[in-house]
Amino acid sequence: MEFIKRVIGYVLFIPLIYFYSFILGPILKAVLVPGGVALLWLILGPKEGTRALKKHSRKSSLVFSRTHKKPCYLAGL
Repeated sequence: MEFIKRVIGYVLFIPLIYFYSFILGPILKAVLVPGGVALLWLILGPKEGTRALKKHSRKSSLVFSRTHKKPCYLAGL
């Protein structure tokens, strides 16, 4: 009986993990991240929200290369 419970547990658990990881996870990220950014923009207001998003995008897109010691953009890596 213990073996049957274990088999049923694996049969249910493993497909659900794959479903969440490869299907539901990306869908949730595609919906929740822009929604959170929009909500933050609404809370801050149009002027301050746009300023904060521009400031953050400028900071996160610039990366310093260890080998060249100069800034390079993520798209150029």
